[in-house]
Amino acid sequence: MYFNRLICILLFLSSCSGGGSNSSFDETSSNIAPPVFSYSPPSGTSRDNCVSRSSSTDWHEDFNVSQLNLSTWSYDEGCNDNGGGCNGNNEYQNYKSNDLDNLFIEDGLLKIQPIFETNTGSDNVTQSYSSAKIFTKDKLAFSFGSRLTVCFKVPEGTGLWPAIWMLPFDNSPWPSGGEIDLMEAKGRSYTVDGSPGQDNIIGSAVHFGTQWPDNKYIAANFYSSIENTYQKYFHSITLIFLENEISFYVNNETSPHLKITPDIFPLNQYTYPFNRNYYLILNVAVGGNFDGGRVEPTEICNNPECSNFENPDDKRLLIDWIEYERLN
Repeated sequence: MYFNRLICILLFLSSCSGGGSNSSFDETSSNIAPPVFSYSPPSGTSRDNCVSRSSSTDWHEDFNVSQLNLSTWSYDEGCNDNGGGCNGNNEYQNYKSNDLDNLFIEDGLLKIQPIFETNTGSDNVTQSYSSAKIFTKDKLAFSFGSRLTVCFKVPEGTGLWPAIWMLPFDNSPWPSGGEIDLMEAKGRSYTVDGSPGQDNIIGSAVHFGTQWPDNKYIAANFYSSIENTYQKYFHSITLIFLENEISFYVNNETSPHLKITPDIFPLNQYTYPFNRNYYLILNVAVGGNFDGGRVEPTEICNNPECSNFENPDDKRLLIDWIEYERLN
């Protein structure tokens, strides 16, 4: 009852950075039949709109400790300019390792907080913002035949780009190894240049292709009501990760807003990459290509206490819990 289920599915046949393949496409089906599966979320809610917790999981993270568990999580560092600008998207932040200014646990929540501050990262690039990015790379793998659910609240602030996503555990090259984006959001809450405010929109996506710049992706947005936005309340995203099938569900929805199978165009023109293990990533970027380079420093924390805002949590990605469950 909280959602206007206006779903926008986008099929992009060129690369995100303006490159692309010269290949021609047809809609020939691969005739690979996905398994039959029906997702039934637990009844009730755990927090705001998040689904109830499962009675049995193979792994979970509640953040009911004082420090990040480094046996599960590692930090990314620096700008990581791989030829596409910082982190491949012309982003404006350096990621900092084990810095409690940018990432900390408080009140049972993981909090990632970008800060407007000039800093030089581990790869000697000076940026105007700092932030944090953590992942389970080389430590915890997620495989098909499973469910992964995250209860989260996204930050408000033009230029903030929170994400919950996955890359191949075997370090297969991007994009041929595939990328799974459970949730991405834009921090801009107001309309500008004819582009609507983003506080009631999150997106899910998959990336695939051959060698860069042959990056293709399929994405879908899910819209909340204007009273129950992702910036004001907690919501959950669930990935049902099956062999030859990936589906994304918001809260207690029983129909996915995005479903990926090998026969969907243009994925049916490529080798299906997603039947492999992945690792989980949590981060907040600043600026970059996602919202056309828009950023407003006055809408972002300017010190570790985030004292320039009455409620600092409004400027942070908050993660309440994560659950992983094998389905077979």
